[in-house]
Amino acid sequence: MPFPLAALLLALGAPQPFNVSGSVQADTTPAAIGASQWVAQRQGAALAPSLQGKPVVVDIYASWCPACRTIEPTLSSLKQQKAGKVTFVTFDVSDAVQLKKSRERAAGLGLGAFLEANRSQTSLVAVIDPATGTAVQTFRASTDEGAYSAAIKKVQSMLKP
Repeated sequence: MPFPLAALLLALGAPQPFNVSGSVQADTTPAAIGASQWVAQRQGAALAPSLQGKPVVVDIYASWCPACRTIEPTLSSLKQQKAGKVTFVTFDVSDAVQLKKSRERAAGLGLGAFLEANRSQTSLVAVIDPATGTAVQTFRASTDEGAYSAAIKKVQSMLKP
C-alpha cells in the first residue's frame, strides 16, 4: 500500500503518536530523538596509529550542503588555533566518486563504521577519542567555536596519562 507523502510529512512533524489509518504508527519524531541515536557514538576500537595521541575532529562534508558551508569558517578557525594539537579529518560525501574516496580513507583510519553510519548526516562534526574510537561529542551545523573547543579539551584531558 503506498504511503501518501502528506501523511508522511504530518507524521514526521507530529510531536505525539500519529496513526495513519491502516498503516504505520509514528511514535516519535526525529527532533525528539537524541543525537546519540542518529550518530554512531561508539566505534569500539582504537583508531589508526597515525591518529593516536591527539583528539580527532571528523567533519562529514558535502559541497551541495548549505550548512556545511556555514560551519566551514568556524572549522577553519579551529584548524588554525589547534594546529598540531588536534587531527582534523574531512570526509567528502558530495557524490559517488568523493564518497568512494572517503570510504577508502575512512577504512584506513579506523573510521569506516563511523562514516557508514553517518554519511547522510552532512554538517555533522564529531570530536573523537582516538584511543577508544568513541565520539565524545557530536555537533550538527554548529558554529559555536567554544563548544568545539570544550569538547576538544575534554578529549585532551582523557588522553593525558
